[in-house]
Amino acid sequence: MDTNDLNRRIRYAFMLDDKRVNELLSLTSFSADPEQIEAWRKKPDEAGYLECPSEAIDALLTSLIASNRGARDQPAKSLDSNHHRTGSEDGSRNSTQHAVDNNTVLKQIRVALSLRADDVHRLITAGGGNLGKSEVNAFFRKPDARNFRRCGDQVLRWFLTGLS
Repeated sequence: MDTNDLNRRIRYAFMLDDKRVNELLSLTSFSADPEQIEAWRKKPDEAGYLECPSEAIDALLTSLIASNRGARDQPAKSLDSNHHRTGSEDGSRNSTQHAVDNNTVLKQIRVALSLRADDVHRLITAGGGNLGKSEVNAFFRKPDARNFRRCGDQVLRWFLTGLS
């Protein structure tokens, strides 16, 4: 799923307007001006479209966790913590190299809302999905676990639709 679509769906599910997104992003080290935040809502064929960086999604989800559950004592893992590092020697990254991992997005929303796996299963079903509970549990396993399963774009869409 492209980051602008993901951004729109998260904002719709949580009923976040541009002002609230700006407030949430200010809780993190990620900064964006109101024009950028507005442009991230647009579709590619609309005037003023700007690609939403993956780092903005990560910052938005991290700040949702902090605002709903309180700030963490230790730094949060980034969205690509399960992937190898790319970029320059100093660790800086190009936003096109920073992929949004659906499993981590699902986990971060689950943590932000204090949901259990059964709750996630119900939301996916409410959004139109037809998965078993064990399939949903597999999304929350470590990537190197035998029963780990990648969360596809459609499953994430079902979850966000059910959340709406």
